[in-house]
Amino acid sequence: MWLLGHIALGYFSSLFTSKIVKEKYNLYLVLLISIAPDIDEFFEPYIIHRGPTHSILIAIICFVPIFIYFKKGFPYFVSLASHSLIGDYFVPPEQLFWPISNGWYGAPPQLQLTGRVETIVEVLLFLSMLSVIIWRSRLNRHTRVNELK
Repeated sequence: MWLLGHIALGYFSSLFTSKIVKEKYNLYLVLLISIAPDIDEFFEPYIIHRGPTHSILIAIICFVPIFIYFKKGFPYFVSLASHSLIGDYFVPPEQLFWPISNGWYGAPPQLQLTGRVETIVEVLLFLSMLSVIIWRSRLNRHTRVNELK
């Protein structure tokens, strides 16, 4: 999956998670964290793309101190995890359980997003995200104006 899809998945997953755990989040930080696993592209050939940085185990290890110290951060963790568990899982393969396993994992072939389908899904996800952000900002602005009256 490309940048647009990861950002949209990170946004939606943190939005829904924040509602469940009743925790606010910083939109820009969520969007940045949602693409963080792709940092490996800057270090090729030293790190394999979709290797260790895409491991869900590494994501958990990175967030344990945050959970312990701040007692929150779940929307950010879900945004990060959505990158590997949703985005790249359907556009495989990835080393999902590194360092315990060097195996490459992904959705079965009939569920994989490829070619035009992948592009269409990503663009629709991104446009949906933008629509929701705009709608929520207008709703919040309208609510604030009514509170002032």
